[in-house]
Amino acid sequence: MEKISFQENLLRKIELERLAFRVIASIGTGQAHHPIDKEAMLSLLEMSPYRHLQERDLDLYVKSGGKEQEILVLDNELPIFRSTVKDVVTRRSPRTLEMWNFRTIRNILVDSDIKISTGQESVETVLRDALAQLDLTYTDRDIEDLAREGVAWLAGSDGGKVKKILVMFSALLGYRKPPKYFGVDHAVCYGASASGPENDDVFGPMVLYRPAGNTLLWIDEPLSRSDKQQMEFLRSVATGRASVPVTGDEVFEKLKANVLEQPGPILTI
Repeated sequence: MEKISFQENLLRKIELERLAFRVIASIGTGQAHHPIDKEAMLSLLEMSPYRHLQERDLDLYVKSGGKEQEILVLDNELPIFRSTVKDVVTRRSPRTLEMWNFRTIRNILVDSDIKISTGQESVETVLRDALAQLDLTYTDRDIEDLAREGVAWLAGSDGGKVKKILVMFSALLGYRKPPKYFGVDHAVCYGASASGPENDDVFGPMVLYRPAGNTLLWIDEPLSRSDKQQMEFLRSVATGRASVPVTGDEVFEKLKANVLEQPGPILTI
């Protein structure tokens, strides 16, 4: 079997997290019940170690692990059970004859003895299991190649490929998109996110890419939402009205150096 490259595994990680975010966003909060994003959940499960099994009217996804298995039922609740397929099928889709048994009726009414999670917790479990399949270790050469590709795509004004490289660097560094009210909607932006005093949003260091002008920029300091001067500076940089010292190819060198300073990839979700 051909070995999957580091970049391919990293892109799979990014896609898995994107799918999980879509499903979790569709679940809703509190007492509100919404249909889950089934398309995204199916795609997430297809990239996980859970294998599909159709039993009666149930879509089951089974992760084997000894006598008892972890079994996800694909419905709006997204329950995961630790039991056997037969037990889950009997409880979730009983036949008439099975319901004559008092013990079966009790198991149908109360499934807390085998249910280990629902909703968001189940999605996060599937995501962790899917990520565990990926080899996200890398060498200096892998990161150098990533930066080299970014420089080449930037020179060729290929905005789509530049964005792809930035997404991969951001995944390695744990960078996020800025809050919408930071005013960089017209630029592709990723950076370090933190909370300051009195729940103030602090963002940076950060990378900004303006596809319209094929301009790549680096801001090397965290900026506070509550500081009007800093926010005006950020918006000026994002719109091309202000300059910064590190631009173009040097930004990829900066990103490369930041990754190589780390002990390893960041895998939090």
